Amino acid sequence: MPIKRKVCMTGPSGIKIAENALRQAGCEVVLGKPLDDSRDFRYEPRELLDLIGDAPILFPAGRDFIGADILDSCSELQAVVKSSIGIESVDVDAATDLGIICCNSPTPENYLGVAEATVGLMVALFKRLKRNENQLRTQGWKEARNSGVLMLGKTVGIIGVGRIGQNVAKRLGSWGMKILGYDPYVKQETVASLGIKMVALEELLREADVITLHVVLTRETRGMLGMAQFRLMKPSAFVINTSRGPAINENDLIQALNENIIAGAALDVFTEEPTPMTNPLRQIDPERIILTPHTIGTNPGSQSAGQKMAAESILSILDGKIPPTIVNPLAIPRWKERFAS
Repeated sequence: MPIKRKVCMTGPSGIKIAENALRQAGCEVVLGKPLDDSRDFRYEPRELLDLIGDAPILFPAGRDFIGADILDSCSELQAVVKSSIGIESVDVDAATDLGIICCNSPTPENYLGVAEATVGLMVALFKRLKRNENQLRTQGWKEARNSGVLMLGKTVGIIGVGRIGQNVAKRLGSWGMKILGYDPYVKQETVASLGIKMVALEELLREADVITLHVVLTRETRGMLGMAQFRLMKPSAFVINTSRGPAINENDLIQALNENIIAGAALDVFTEEPTPMTNPLRQIDPERIILTPHTIGTNPGSQSAGQKMAAESILSILDGKIPPTIVNPLAIPRWKERFAS
């Protein structure tokens, strides 16, 4: 018996690529509340369950947390598919136990955009672009103390050496910089051709002039940079986070910046998003910190490509196939046991 071709999209945006592709493939598409109706809109659990109903496929918006209670209550749910790389808003462990497939959408437009932006943030920090712009706007001309730092010969520490981390290294490969990497799931031989030397986390923290995070959010990575780690770093070092906010202890970072334990930071992600106006990060000297609203890697093609990949994954599942974008392959045996018929 074929899978019911019904998909629940909890928060359609202005981009309708996935919706149109699914409808054209004969799917019934259940639409939730548009993302632009209310910035802070969240579903109550009962609302979300009613919306999902008997749909075998859930395509949640980035704002929606899909926890174990939701997954367990949807007896016909077979898969949760996201149009982004990050999937931490879904309880993947619970989904795996239940035999529910989870897929993300790691498109080149997405991960290459983040890699490019990360290099741009490095340049902005090393060359003190914000400080020099402010100098020009308020004081008139240059001062020797605002001179930038030569990146040639400096050491980059990449925490999380997956698609994004590797592409950051590719872009820095001809800049004459030493590149250290830390990732317990990546072997040295995998990245040797990129000029990355895999080391222990403590060595990376001590040696790097700039540290950039490219991790998924897990129990291991949540809060992986805190005061103990900042104290290992050089006082002249910078931290960049374009991955997930909770990977850094924000309170510790604020203290490290205020006490000059490290030189500066660039953040595109925050513990709470949207980050509130009361967040003390907003009060730190703007010449030492760059803050962007989780958009640094976004480009005209990233959202549309993500939606297209998500639609392809959904249609594969509806045809009884396992898409290559699955992030929890351990769910497959239970999925087959529950839904093979």
